[in-house]
Amino acid sequence: MRDVPVPSYSLIETSIGSDPAIVVINSALRTFRGRNAFPWHLRIGINCKLQGLNGTPTNEEIDTLVRLEEMIALAIEADRNTIFLARITARGERALLFRVHDPEVADQILKRLTALPDSLREWEYQMEYDVDWILAKPEMDLLAAPSRSNPP
Repeated sequence: MRDVPVPSYSLIETSIGSDPAIVVINSALRTFRGRNAFPWHLRIGINCKLQGLNGTPTNEEIDTLVRLEEMIALAIEADRNTIFLARITARGERALLFRVHDPEVADQILKRLTALPDSLREWEYQMEYDVDWILAKPEMDLLAAPSRSNPP
């Protein structure tokens, strides 16, 4: 088994263009020394059905998204083949980002999941070889950005 860091999560409110975005990032990956064991970048995009202002999901939609995310994450993280990187909610979509060790194992699991007849939401995935973690840079850079919270 590969060594993976104990996850630590940072919640960041930001924007994509003029649209609000909520990003949850596994901040433990910022200093993770075993990055070379996870050279593949996996992006799972889930379409939100029930949206409020600016494409943000309603509370009911969030409950559905969480159930789907948990099902996907439990399946692909079970053997430590993947590490959760980030979750981005913006513009009517929830994107889940993972780093992957063996793309064939992850692909087999994801193909099986997408073939299930009763999916909670439409979703798709893409996996790209990214040994230098360039595709993870936007999320890692959010961790390094100065806080935009208002002082008391």
